[in-house]
Amino acid sequence: MIFRNVVCIFGALFVAFGGVQAFLLPSVQSCSALSIWPRGVARQNLKCNVIPAQEQQSDHSQSKVQGNLADVIADARAQEEAEKIMKELEDGAVREMGEAQAAGPKYMPSTEPDDPIIMSLQKVLGVGRVEKWELLDSRWNGNEVFKYTTDKGLFFIKLNRVEDPSVFLTEAVGLSALAATNTLPCPKPLHLGKLPKVGDVGPGAFMVLEHLKLLPFGIMRTDMQQRLGEQLAALHLDQTHAALHRGRFGFSVSNFLALTPLNNTWTDDWPSFLARRLESQVAALYQEKQYGRAALNETDMELRILGSRVIRAVPALLAGVKVSPSLIHGDLWIGNAGATEAGPVIFDPACFFGHHEMELAMMTLFGGFRDEFWNAYHARLPKEKGFETRQKLYQFYYYLNQLNLFGDAGVKRTCVRLAEELLLI
Repeated sequence: MIFRNVVCIFGALFVAFGGVQAFLLPSVQSCSALSIWPRGVARQNLKCNVIPAQEQQSDHSQSKVQGNLADVIADARAQEEAEKIMKELEDGAVREMGEAQAAGPKYMPSTEPDDPIIMSLQKVLGVGRVEKWELLDSRWNGNEVFKYTTDKGLFFIKLNRVEDPSVFLTEAVGLSALAATNTLPCPKPLHLGKLPKVGDVGPGAFMVLEHLKLLPFGIMRTDMQQRLGEQLAALHLDQTHAALHRGRFGFSVSNFLALTPLNNTWTDDWPSFLARRLESQVAALYQEKQYGRAALNETDMELRILGSRVIRAVPALLAGVKVSPSLIHGDLWIGNAGATEAGPVIFDPACFFGHHEMELAMMTLFGGFRDEFWNAYHARLPKEKGFETRQKLYQFYYYLNQLNLFGDAGVKRTCVRLAEELLLI
């Protein structure tokens, strides 16, 4: 199975094939007999052990916000447009998934002492009093983000009423891997917990994260774009985890790209890893699944045929470039980046060790990253010969994922166009 068993021994997290203990903060609650399950798969009964956390909220510098007001307004509009494009992909089939979850009774946060989130904040993180909570974001996949105000400061709470804690565990591993590089800040995962089943909805899960005070549209500022480019390049060049990946491609857990389960089994060469990823996306187009849009009609074989041909061409399309494993965020669109007074931050990763150029392909899908970012990034990691061809190949992968999630006809046309262009090279 691609979804690996995780066990808890004396509070330290280990994975059967090694490596996660190097990532996950000791403060994160782990679960015994925990399986990294794909979404929608029947869950086992999980018993979670509470591990006390000592993480404190980080202070932020009080430096004055720089930049011209007109530029900030223009930047805000640019980010709004990027996020609008993403939301337009959420067609009726996906919205129905959220509506089905909303029907009938379901878990709702409260400040009551027996609420599972309140109990975790108080018993695990040392909070004495929770003053209030506030919904910050609600996304089509069922994830909701809250801000909790307590006598120990602010906390982010991310919850999903139907997911297993193992889903958030894979995200916590990714966040901890990113944090270990000291290149590009991200929120620290502090605790994982379970939500009860209420009515027909659940059980679910939640994750407590370090609170980061994000500046409104801060990532669109010119200085933040430049710094993000510099820091992302530093992440991609970082060798902190060299002893873990040992030149291989993959990750210590199999995780998720939005709702899509990913196979991160270690692979010795990049073309083989990428081909496997592409095979999964193409196959999923024609499979009934418990996430995303319904399968394409079996009579519509266009993408099955084109996809198979592109997969066979992967070694040739990647010829001439030497690929070394880089830790990449994996889902870095503009909505998963922000900025505090201290600088850029990233969140909601789908990490793995892969070709750093694949990160850039995802970043071009919805826009929001400007010349200041690209110039700063490529000053440290210049484009290599064949860059544009490889960008098309990696974009093909990410557009296939969008098609699996949303079933948008325009996305399907883009997939066909990219495949045809790749096959002409």
